[in-house]
Amino acid sequence: MRVICTGISGTERIGFLEEVARQASAIGRPLEIFDVRAAMFQVAEDVGEPVEEETILDMSPRSLVLLRAAALEKISSLVDQAGRHRDWLINTHAVFRWKNTLISGFDPYYLRRLKPDLYVTITDGVLRVRERLQRFPRWEDTEVGDLLVWREEEQWATEEMARIHHKPQYLLGRALPPRALFRLLFERVRTAYLSYPMQHVEPGAERGLRAFKRRLEEQLLVFDPADINDFSTRGEVDDRDGDRSDGTAELGAVEGVTGAGISAAVAAPAIEATEFSPRDRRHIADQIVFRDYKLIAQADLVIVFYDALVPSPGVISEMNYALQTGKRVYGVWLPPSEPSPFFTRYCTRWFHSADELFRFFERYRIAGQSRRPARA
Repeated sequence: MRVICTGISGTERIGFLEEVARQASAIGRPLEIFDVRAAMFQVAEDVGEPVEEETILDMSPRSLVLLRAAALEKISSLVDQAGRHRDWLINTHAVFRWKNTLISGFDPYYLRRLKPDLYVTITDGVLRVRERLQRFPRWEDTEVGDLLVWREEEQWATEEMARIHHKPQYLLGRALPPRALFRLLFERVRTAYLSYPMQHVEPGAERGLRAFKRRLEEQLLVFDPADINDFSTRGEVDDRDGDRSDGTAELGAVEGVTGAGISAAVAAPAIEATEFSPRDRRHIADQIVFRDYKLIAQADLVIVFYDALVPSPGVISEMNYALQTGKRVYGVWLPPSEPSPFFTRYCTRWFHSADELFRFFERYRIAGQSRRPARA
């Protein structure tokens, strides 16, 4: 498997990728990690012209292009020596946003030479990214709006590289365990997007969602929208059933939609996030919708866990989008009342319980190995 992995600064990808490599090595599939940034610094050191972390992005565009090309040439030579069937992953930026300027982070010329099988972008909530970046002087004045734009540009540029070369591209939340990327690379596992109501839920409520997701993960690689939350600064996703969110609930609270719809426990920390301007909030809202649709598009299936007693526009919209883009949608309806026709209309099949769903999956072998051709 040959992979290009991108992500903006502050997503802390290297440690994550090294753990994926350790898991691959444990099954006898050594995964070589090449870091373009580290290679650039090493090349500069080798020729006696070292560069500094604090000033590298202030170098002239020509100097940056030449230094990056030298680094990619070195990496490409190592890949060539290893042979076509060696597993490797190149960690890089697609673009940089620096001093209100967009700077290329990768030379597309080398894609023709490297011939990657897969493109992956690692992303994270904007507050977590900013918190990590503020440890470094050069990033300490970075604003939320800048990071929102950069994150979007990074994903778009990576997706374009993949599209031009007719290769798949995946967006993964940094909160996912390294095991998720390992499974994506080395197991022919089906993928599923998990859709569920995030508003109108009591804080800390035991919904059965956590147990349901764990059962799914035994058979599927699950994309959970709550793996990316722009209002959270926690290093890990809150695993309490009633508190999982992709930012939708917190955004509603910031906008003043607290009332019966959103719990006070969710609303309070969100309202304190005064660093979000009205423009930032609109940007976050738009990115939530676009990102969740992207996660649906990259999944094989969509699975709906519906336990709310009131309509969830987000869930229904996701079901509608999934079905109209050719995805199978399996719904689990848990309220005591019968489901609305606006729920059943957008289901390939729906069930009254999780057990019914899993029996159906087992009977028709829907979960487990993907039917997609195995990658080299």
